[in-house]
Amino acid sequence: MPKKKERLIFHLVTSEIFWVGAPMVISEIIKRGHYISVFDENILPSCKKLLDCDVLIDMSAITKKSFYSSLREERRRREISHSKTPLMVDPPEAIVNSFDKRRTHKIFPDLVPESHNLTGKNNKEKINKFKGDQFVVIKDPLGWWGKSVERLSPQQAIKKYGRSKELIVQKYIPFDKGVGRIVTLNRKNDFEIACSYLRIPNSWKTGIDADYKCVQQPVTKELRDLTSRISKQCGLYLNGIDYVYSNGKYVLLEINAVPAMKEPFDKFGIDIPKKLLDHIERNIKVNR
Repeated sequence: MPKKKERLIFHLVTSEIFWVGAPMVISEIIKRGHYISVFDENILPSCKKLLDCDVLIDMSAITKKSFYSSLREERRRREISHSKTPLMVDPPEAIVNSFDKRRTHKIFPDLVPESHNLTGKNNKEKINKFKGDQFVVIKDPLGWWGKSVERLSPQQAIKKYGRSKELIVQKYIPFDKGVGRIVTLNRKNDFEIACSYLRIPNSWKTGIDADYKCVQQPVTKELRDLTSRISKQCGLYLNGIDYVYSNGKYVLLEINAVPAMKEPFDKFGIDIPKKLLDHIERNIKVNR
């Protein structure tokens, strides 16, 4: 007699800003017969209750480090007491590493463009490191979707942001063709590339306020090895890796804990929620 498929308990945290991909994931979970509770990021239960599940999926815009610290502590408490600990998409420390670009830069100093934190006191000194360049990029380290990102000359940057705090100045790296996006899935050594494509903008950047077209991008061995390293080192289970190819090498721009899912589906028919659920079930070893 065949074994009855195990029904998992999913908890999903989401927000209005990401209410595009979340319904796709919810639909896939329900289609497979699993249980799911959906929580708005503004009305959350305790961390203890949030982790009382088989799988916790975070598709929120939460950037409070205190929340993720509490979530990490509750997970650690469960591990120490040998209590049930859910598979987390994504682990709290990895989420913080992704939304705070200062942490991303610290993890991958050899892959990202040269960057410096602006304190309000060191701005002129740090921006002048690029005084020979035509442009620099000024960005909010916690910004989403290309918001709060500006390209301007070093002189303009000093004039406009000479006393600003909590910003990053970054070397401007022009892309050869466009901005690459690779969505990866990884847990321990189970690494998978879900999709790979280029966003080709009509300006110098991509983001919510930029128009661009999408074309699929072949994955070379070099690119696969690079994205495997990035995914495993940053700790994200589900990862949207943004990069450019410039002057013969790959340059990492960002890692994203909540990558676009509707875009690759609409453009190429690639079903990331299905790939995600396949990966999760495989790692929890659901009986089929």
